[in-house]
Amino acid sequence: MYSRRTGLTYIAPAFAMLALVLFSPVFYGFWFSLFRIQYGNMTDFVGLENYVRLMGDPALINTLGRSAWFTFWAVLLTVVLGLGLSVWIHKLGERRGFIVQMVVIVPWIISTVVATLLFRWVFVNDTGLLLSALRWFGIDGSSMLTNPDTAMNLLIGVSVWKRTGYAVIIILAGLKGIPDDYEEAARIDGATAWDIFCRITLPLLRTPLLLVTVVLTLSNLNTVETPLVLTGGGPANATRILPMEVYDRAFISYDIGSATSLALLMFLGNILLVLAYVRLAKWKV
Repeated sequence: MYSRRTGLTYIAPAFAMLALVLFSPVFYGFWFSLFRIQYGNMTDFVGLENYVRLMGDPALINTLGRSAWFTFWAVLLTVVLGLGLSVWIHKLGERRGFIVQMVVIVPWIISTVVATLLFRWVFVNDTGLLLSALRWFGIDGSSMLTNPDTAMNLLIGVSVWKRTGYAVIIILAGLKGIPDDYEEAARIDGATAWDIFCRITLPLLRTPLLLVTVVLTLSNLNTVETPLVLTGGGPANATRILPMEVYDRAFISYDIGSATSLALLMFLGNILLVLAYVRLAKWKV
């Protein structure tokens, strides 16, 4: 009993700080959302009126669909690309692997705003590398950011380019943790490289892949810097995802009540997504 109390005493400050930083704003935000907000101040108590008004907005369904589309493809492409690069880097020698790994990681370690601006300047601007190359072949690509059909693809591309480095770090660490004896024994038994990858490598990478998927899903679902800097949510709301919706409601329309309500619903969705991923994967620590 004494040791248990001693352990609780040691971890109590950490849990108190966690509750202060993470949970107290959530509870305060929920209380805040139950009032009519005028000029940033709580006035009349309206209960769940902000949530009802939010759910009655038909444009929110389209925003939710765009967010799901963006998150799904950004996460899928990042995981697939990160897995492929990780396997390739793992097969390279130490020096070449280190150089390739550093090149892949650079977009991830820099600021999201800086990375998005670099992507826009290099690949999208009229003087950028991509458009200059397209003009060389007689192709006009200057409308990519102003075309609703291609703007979302650019947003997904920025996310994949920015976050692939994180996926490579985690998956590569998992690959290095797999003993070489497994592959050697499989080759002796006549297994092909594809059989080894599907039956040995992928199952042993379940935990790193789960971690990467969870983190990337939450990162893409909650990013506001990328669409804000790249497209501003346009054109014609083609890249207006949920974080942009919260930003616009709070700082453009000054509808603090519905913005707080939407932010809290997104927080609840994040928690449910993490629980669902862990449950479906049957992750055991």
